[in-house]
Amino acid sequence: MAPTLALLALLAPGLVVVALPACDYPAHLWCSSREIAVACQAESRCANLSHPTAPPVELSLYYESLCPACRGFLVEQLFTTWLLLPSETMNITLVPYGNAQEKKVGGKWQFQCQHGSEECLGNMIQVRLLPPHPHPSAVSTMGGGSSPLPHPRPRPR
Repeated sequence: MAPTLALLALLAPGLVVVALPACDYPAHLWCSSREIAVACQAESRCANLSHPTAPPVELSLYYESLCPACRGFLVEQLFTTWLLLPSETMNITLVPYGNAQEKKVGGKWQFQCQHGSEECLGNMIQVRLLPPHPHPSAVSTMGGGSSPLPHPRPRPR
């Protein structure tokens, strides 16, 4: 028995001393990955490693580019939740369409958006710019401002 453990056994008779395996990683990292848990012989102590991973939740969100409630949900709830969860937990598909009406007139599609023609234009721009599973930073930038379009720069005179 190592001198420290022998001294502990003399000072605290009846105390069960458990010698943990020698490990090159600090204890707070033992459960950070399966490889480290195995190297430190700590798999049975790592509850987070014993559960098989589930497939990510697939979420499609239909929203309107100028809707204040949609923006509030995107920025204050969805974005913050997405940042708190592990990246493999959820796949989000953002669909800038929301509460739009469409009809075919004379062989062409016409769209009417709840918040006017600027919203339809904003929806069309965002649908072309957003990848199928955007990075959370794309969500955070969509919530600010009052227009789905960049602010126009003053024209030089």
